[in-house]
Amino acid sequence: MKKELIIVVVIIICIIIASIISQNNTKKEIASMNEQLEMLRLDVIDNKKNYVELTKNIDEIFESWMQKNKTLSLYLEHNELEKVNLSLKMIKGFIEIDIIDESVPEIENCKAILDHIEEKQDFNIKNIF
Repeated sequence: MKKELIIVVVIIICIIIASIISQNNTKKEIASMNEQLEMLRLDVIDNKKNYVELTKNIDEIFESWMQKNKTLSLYLEHNELEKVNLSLKMIKGFIEIDIIDESVPEIENCKAILDHIEEKQDFNIKNIF
């Protein structure tokens, strides 16, 4: 009986530690993406950069997301991550066809999706039940 109890406690501790690690990683990666998207949004609104620079920025953001996606896909829902992929591709498309004004709402949509992913990952009563 004592042996089984020790095994159960060790398993629960491992699960809690893995949850904390994944939650911290998710928060860090999403904060990084939100920061990059906010910088892009400000560049689009202020018209500080031309078409070529904006295209380069969104390409860098997309590549950054693809690297983050590899890690996040290990423990997050793929459906949520695909929504971010789609949103980033739409932003890229708007910038590439020079409809830059339409990219701002899509940037905000992408940030909202990222915030939703972070909220779903939080350890709280709402997410347990």
